[in-house]
Amino acid sequence: MTSDSAHRHSLLTESWVFAGRLFIQWRRYPMVPLQALLFPTLLLIIYGALVGKSMVRLTGNSGLDVLIPVCTLAGAMSGAIGAGLVVPYDRDSGLLTRLWIMPVHRTAPLTGALLAEAVRTFAGSAVVVATGYVMGFRFSGGWLGLIAYLLVPVIVVVVFATIVITLALRPQGRVILTWTQTLCTGLAFATIIPLDRLPALLRPLAQYQPVAPAAAAMRALSSGGNVWQPMLFTVLWAVVIGALFVPATVRGYKAAVEGGKVNG
Repeated sequence: MTSDSAHRHSLLTESWVFAGRLFIQWRRYPMVPLQALLFPTLLLIIYGALVGKSMVRLTGNSGLDVLIPVCTLAGAMSGAIGAGLVVPYDRDSGLLTRLWIMPVHRTAPLTGALLAEAVRTFAGSAVVVATGYVMGFRFSGGWLGLIAYLLVPVIVVVVFATIVITLALRPQGRVILTWTQTLCTGLAFATIIPLDRLPALLRPLAQYQPVAPAAAAMRALSSGGNVWQPMLFTVLWAVVIGALFVPATVRGYKAAVEGGKVNG
């Protein structure tokens, strides 16, 4: 085994250890999984109980193919923010500093957090989709399409988690994250509005805002439609956001662990 492959193997192993720490923490204090699962699942159930049958009579479609991506994405981002709310406590208690001086890769706590978010999002998305199946949703894209369907929220949340960690490490991070959750939930549910109901000036903004391509890609995957354009824009948004926030996340994390808090 070469030194490079050993380094990668060690980083992956250590990242999984730190991810496992978060899994244990979430099991003991289940705010994050409840926030990620309860909110979208209850929304689906309430929708089905109140308006699902009426939608079928009026349109011939229950609308679950539109609502499930929105619920999945909103729930995944909500869970990421719930996890981010713990970061200031870890910083202020000195835990991040202790992790930083441990004999492990210094990026392992960060990559472990992103790995934990990816696993949580994939599992949460599967639960929401399973709930949708019970309510009558049917996926027509095949098994590979279903895996891709469940991976779209993972792509979104992994890059979104870098934003959350960056904001959580700022002064007043908890307040900022509360407003961020409201904004992101609004962006997710804005994808339900048909474009032809919006003013022409707002249509490009609604169609290409960060959450819209992901929701469109999931709808296309579930119906067997053209998925390449929305998937391309989803990946482009992930690359752009990652390029902007990953360096900021690393700088903020380093400042937090070396100084105990972020100044400015």
